[in-house]
Amino acid sequence: MIRKLNEIDRNRVLKYLYKSPSLNIFIIGDIETFGFDKDFQTIYGQFDEANNYLSVLLFYRENVVFYSHIDHFNKEWLSVLNQHDYKYFSGRKTLMDLIYPYLSGFEYKEMFFAEAKDLSMDVIDEDLVIIQLKTDKDAELIYDLLHTITEFNVSNQEKTNFIESKMNSLTMGVTYYILENGKAVSTVATTAETTINAMIIGVATKPNYRKRGLASVLMVFLMKEYFNKNKYLCLFYDNPKAGDIYKRLGFKDTEKWVMINKR
Repeated sequence: MIRKLNEIDRNRVLKYLYKSPSLNIFIIGDIETFGFDKDFQTIYGQFDEANNYLSVLLFYRENVVFYSHIDHFNKEWLSVLNQHDYKYFSGRKTLMDLIYPYLSGFEYKEMFFAEAKDLSMDVIDEDLVIIQLKTDKDAELIYDLLHTITEFNVSNQEKTNFIESKMNSLTMGVTYYILENGKAVSTVATTAETTINAMIIGVATKPNYRKRGLASVLMVFLMKEYFNKNKYLCLFYDNPKAGDIYKRLGFKDTEKWVMINKR
């Protein structure tokens, strides 16, 4: 049986998801932050005959995340998927490989999933100014930084919309950046923060400021902040060079993650 979840299901579904807290960080984070009554978020559960969870599906705006403890995809989920519009579908590789054949018009992207609970090295530069994003002006500086990096596709987004989205994201994580000469030159952020972990996103440095280790300084700063709160960190990467940097800092590969994007 598949049905939509509500507030009554909170404790049981979180207990199920917390058995794999890293892989379920997005679903857990969205439930803990937004609950079950937001118009931009819907959560479904699949149950066996004894009413035990078999899988969970999250719709969050244009995103879908699917999870199951077992490598199985019930085709009954397809009728649920057809009721929603979405552009991005993600989950661990063994599950997404079962789902992808049923999706047309999507592109498949495989990534490494890594997590860190300890810091393996330290990077200190007391001359750098590290600022936590708190205001619209901070968000505007991040927009200007990301606008110089093509892979972030910020140029397709209005600045006012970016600033609004960035400020709204502060309920789910933090953003730090390095300020030089009145400009943000490197940044890192977290999202989907839960009671025990958070996901690192948006690691970026302006092209003409690279090879100075600025991103590593920010990463170490961020890792210390979270480890001091007894929380660990997760991230995705598909660039082996970036992976080498993360591993030097203390990240370890756990599973493969797949993002399926609508063409």
